[in-house]
Amino acid sequence: MSTSVRFTKILTAVAMTASLAACNDLSTPTKKAPTTPVATAEPPKPVEAPVPTETPPPAVAEKAKPPVTVENDDDGPHPPDALATARKLLDDKQYDKALTLANIAVKRMPKRSGAWNTLGRVQLQMGKRQDAITSFEKAVDLNPKNSYARNNLGLALIYDKRYEEAVDTLEQAVELEPVEAYMWNNLGMAYEQLDRLEDARAAYGNAADMESDLAKESLARLKGVKSVIRTAKVDTDSKDGTIAPTIIRE
Repeated sequence: MSTSVRFTKILTAVAMTASLAACNDLSTPTKKAPTTPVATAEPPKPVEAPVPTETPPPAVAEKAKPPVTVENDDDGPHPPDALATARKLLDDKQYDKALTLANIAVKRMPKRSGAWNTLGRVQLQMGKRQDAITSFEKAVDLNPKNSYARNNLGLALIYDKRYEEAVDTLEQAVELEPVEAYMWNNLGMAYEQLDRLEDARAAYGNAADMESDLAKESLARLKGVKSVIRTAKVDTDSKDGTIAPTIIRE
């Protein structure tokens, strides 16, 4: 074999070997380089408001609202609790103002026995007996168990010299409220005006047992008396000679 032919075969074999090596590289999967984990960025922090260097001025409080008033055509505005104010004015002997408010109370609460009773108390203190009797009767009609209104009605009837009606009313009052000395004392006065002295002594005796000094005086005054008309103590300061005591409760 000639030298040239031999050299050619060698070159051909080398070329075939290179081609096979290239094919093997393509079929083998390529190994990936290890990946380095990437750090996750932290979320942004909220920006805090700057702290003021000066103290802020205090908040201004709202102005208090004026109290609710009730307008009255005759005497201007009045506080909403007319009944309680009327009673206070009555205790302070401010009768004109008390009368105005008591009238407002019965207009606002026409079915409240206590409102009519208070109106009657004011009227009785002002010498308006007929008006007082009407108011007390209204109070009793609205609440038959209102012993205070019955007592006050009985006292007003004594002042009006309607003694038999007074006895009937006061007997009902003490039946409802047997522990009130002044009611027994008023009943004793009504009995005395009818010359029912034994009944009067019994009524005064009940009041005296409750430590009523006035009842004790009445018992002493009637000691040994068999018959007497209108001997009950008279208030000499009164122009019309009303009978004492003028004990009136709500």
